[in-house]
Amino acid sequence: MSNSDQNQEQKILTCDDKPLWDTWLSMFHFPTLTVADELGLFSLLDKKPATAEEVATNLSLGSRATEALLGAMTSLGYLVQFNGKFHLTQVSQNFLLPDSPYYWGGILHFMRDNPLSHSELLEAVQNDRSSIYDEKGIWETHEADQEKAEAFTRHMHSQSLTPALGAALRGDFFGVKRLLDVGGGSGAFCFALARRYPQMHCTILELPTVCDIAQEYIAEAGLSDRVDTYVGDFFQQPFPSGYDAILFSNIFHDWGWEKCLHLAKQSFEALPSGGRIYISEILLGDGKDNPPIATSFSMCLFWVTEGKQYTANEFNQILQEVGFEEISIVQTHVYYSLVSARKP
Repeated sequence: MSNSDQNQEQKILTCDDKPLWDTWLSMFHFPTLTVADELGLFSLLDKKPATAEEVATNLSLGSRATEALLGAMTSLGYLVQFNGKFHLTQVSQNFLLPDSPYYWGGILHFMRDNPLSHSELLEAVQNDRSSIYDEKGIWETHEADQEKAEAFTRHMHSQSLTPALGAALRGDFFGVKRLLDVGGGSGAFCFALARRYPQMHCTILELPTVCDIAQEYIAEAGLSDRVDTYVGDFFQQPFPSGYDAILFSNIFHDWGWEKCLHLAKQSFEALPSGGRIYISEILLGDGKDNPPIATSFSMCLFWVTEGKQYTANEFNQILQEVGFEEISIVQTHVYYSLVSARKP
């Protein structure tokens, strides 16, 4: 063996291809989860823990398919095996049962019906624009298509429920009487805040189609006396006055820098002295190369919107530029942080 061959082998031994294996096979994680959801695996095991043979019989699956499905779901933490029977973990009980108020069905179904492909992601990256809805923008599409608007609202509702609870619990909303939730979708954030702060009234500012959808969520939550809607396009009209706080949850990341600056300016102009702005987002690290969930979310946003994830420093810059002071950041739930600032 030549010296060059020996050197190459040494490189392989000291730096293996584990990241490639992990990245390659991770492509099966989410589709396997959506398949398990659609087959009713979690509902089945919620009724009674079962062996692989019992799962196969109840779901009309072959033994090889059942072994692969149960193995994947168990290794990922959705199931646990005791004495040959598969049980739900707490994560699955909370988020994967259709009758749970925190069911992730909106996300599972949206991604199931809009699967990511290599060609679509390549197109999005090369053109620096969303490719999920072809030539139309995502919000234009939703306003014109009630069914797609409902699917996306369910998606965002699933995504927002637990971050909203975390923000309501750990964020500082004391003293807020009237809050405007810009682009608030289903109202998930408003529900969490209204229940946590009995003195607070919340308004969802949304496009007409989404306001109609939000009214159904509000009624279902039993909060019609605490949460209402306001029809508007937040890039075409000034924000309504009379609110002492303005909230953006997963909104800034949908847009580029200038539009984010516009939203901050609109907020500053609409708020009274002492009013506060709140921004709930997953933050990128200063180098924009970590954490993995934030960098991956930015790739998702290439595909779906015209935005990206932002760093804490970028939010500081945006808010300071339009005049906000007393900027603070608190981690609220798993990956999410709440950025807040006050108008002097």
